[in-house]
Amino acid sequence: MKKWVVKALLVCLATGTLLSGVSVPPAMGAGATASMKKNSQVSKPIRKQPVHDMVIFNDYQVAGLDSKGWNWVKNDEFILPPETPLDIDVIQTTYGNGTNLSRKQVYLDGVELTEFQMEQSSNQEVFKWQVPRFTIPAMKLSAGSHTLTFVVTDANAKSSTLHVSFQVEAQNYPRIYKGEKAEGEPLATGGQTTIFGNMGSTDFNSSVPGTWKLTNKSTNQEMRSVPATVFSTGTLLTGQYQLLFLPDDTSMSPWTTTVQIGMAELYMGTDASGQKLAPDQTITAPESPGKISLYSAYPGRWSVNGTGQTLTNAHHFEVDIPMMLAGMTISVTFEPDSKENKTDSLWGGSTSTTIHIQIPGAPNACGPTSGDVTMDVLMQPNEKSTLMVEKANVYSSDNTVKLYQNPVHVIWLTTAAEHIEFGSEADDEEGPGVWAVDNVVVDSDKLNWDHTGLLLSGYKPGRYKVNYYSKRDPAKTWCGYIQVIEDTPPIPASQSCDAGDSGMAPSSAPMFMRGKEGKEFRDGDLVTVESESDLAELENLQLISTYAERTGTKKVRESRKASAYHMPKYEWKYGENAIGARQEHSSATISSENRIEIYYEGKEITAIKPSNRDGDTGNGLESLDISKYIDRQQPGKYEIKVTNILSNKTCQLVTRQKRSVKKTDVDERKETITFTVEVK
Repeated sequence: MKKWVVKALLVCLATGTLLSGVSVPPAMGAGATASMKKNSQVSKPIRKQPVHDMVIFNDYQVAGLDSKGWNWVKNDEFILPPETPLDIDVIQTTYGNGTNLSRKQVYLDGVELTEFQMEQSSNQEVFKWQVPRFTIPAMKLSAGSHTLTFVVTDANAKSSTLHVSFQVEAQNYPRIYKGEKAEGEPLATGGQTTIFGNMGSTDFNSSVPGTWKLTNKSTNQEMRSVPATVFSTGTLLTGQYQLLFLPDDTSMSPWTTTVQIGMAELYMGTDASGQKLAPDQTITAPESPGKISLYSAYPGRWSVNGTGQTLTNAHHFEVDIPMMLAGMTISVTFEPDSKENKTDSLWGGSTSTTIHIQIPGAPNACGPTSGDVTMDVLMQPNEKSTLMVEKANVYSSDNTVKLYQNPVHVIWLTTAAEHIEFGSEADDEEGPGVWAVDNVVVDSDKLNWDHTGLLLSGYKPGRYKVNYYSKRDPAKTWCGYIQVIEDTPPIPASQSCDAGDSGMAPSSAPMFMRGKEGKEFRDGDLVTVESESDLAELENLQLISTYAERTGTKKVRESRKASAYHMPKYEWKYGENAIGARQEHSSATISSENRIEIYYEGKEITAIKPSNRDGDTGNGLESLDISKYIDRQQPGKYEIKVTNILSNKTCQLVTRQKRSVKKTDVDERKETITFTVEVK
């Protein structure tokens, strides 16, 4: 024998392996799917060594012993179909004296599967153990080549190892496309086809012939079974459906998808672990101002009604909760991005999902203190008529404004009538705003192009509370009650209160004089002067009070007249008031003036007051040095009397002989304080 042959035999004896051309039929050959190859691996255990008698995969023997005690192994001959678990049977033998132990270990591609480790003891000298069948799940067996390693160990820690390589067949799916034509990327099996809406239909196309089976997942009832390459689901209502395609070619794997019909699901938070929200569900914001996070598993367009907040192609949306909308309800609409929805959702139905957010707090009251914002009302009785101004300069009020139209056609409530009539080139006055009807923020479909007008005719006849919040200046708000009546208007009164006939009454606020060091002099105060330093406190006194201030001009129009004119715009202010000033205008609806009189022992010694000339609105003094009117060498009491007069026009309709007569007047409020300076 040549030297290299001897060396090879020695190596084989040491390792327990030897190549042989012998082919032995399997001992448990049921279910065999492949024939043995020549050059199969065989091994012969060393005497008294543990040994594997037999290994079987899915009832097909892949390893065993020949008549001479040599192991044979069918490497790469066993092919496991895709997504199929692997059942394994093992018989192994150990040797021992007294107590005999047989331990089994299994490794997949070099990693031990500890869940399959087992052992069994016996008092037999030769213990042949048929290991209970165990199964490797399909999920652990990816497509391709794998090696299973079996280790048998006895009580003396002697062991024997057997390697078996095998193949896992890759999936062979048909190419399935969405639509009637085989276009675009094929769909993966096991996925989901979503149609947004309350019902829908879609088509599928297969690259090979086969049979389609559609099943209702909730009832497990088969709805359709069609042999074809192109399949249409037909009209499906909201729910989940299982679509299975079985290729005629049995070597190919079945393909499946879940067809989901319904509206997009929304969640609170930043992912699907948050609270699931039902369509049209109302939730309450924790605080205002603040934010609420919303999430959809599908990207899409988010929008908040009336406020202009939008976000496109997004899963996650942060809804701004503004403080100015306290007490209101806003709506958030989500429209999923899906090109297929344009054809799959039947009859062009809405595919959007809307939820509502209640903002905590109390809404603005509809009283005269709501500000100086005014609204105009325009009406169009029918298509052949033109828009006409019905009411102009409607102030905030808790009184109900009644609008008559029969039938109701077009009624606008707007910040500026001319802006609605003539477009962007006309002044929009307070400008775009957020509108709310009955404490619910209005969607843009009931507003004009730039949100300066509310389409009241978009609502059914009835009484509504309307709020307006300027987007330019949050301090500018309007609140009122509008009643739309589908009827002919009553005979109008012979007279009516027009713009400029009435003004807002001033609110109450304390009046006092303040020194340069911040010391305040209020009604009834007594100041004692014993030195020159005491007089210094009376220098540069400022008047703190309510007063009227011109802030610009206001475009107004008389009721039912198309012409408009500008008038001075005055507002009530509180703070440093010019001393001896008059703030008024013949067209203004509010005015103010003040005077200071100084008396010594009851006799007037000077007065600082507005000029008596008509139309003179002198600027007055920024401060007053009272100390110069007090004689330090003349002891006694000096009285300083401050008078502030606040006026606002009023108008009311008085019924006389079944006719309304306009009665105008001026409400005047006089505020006075007096403090005393005593010279010692």
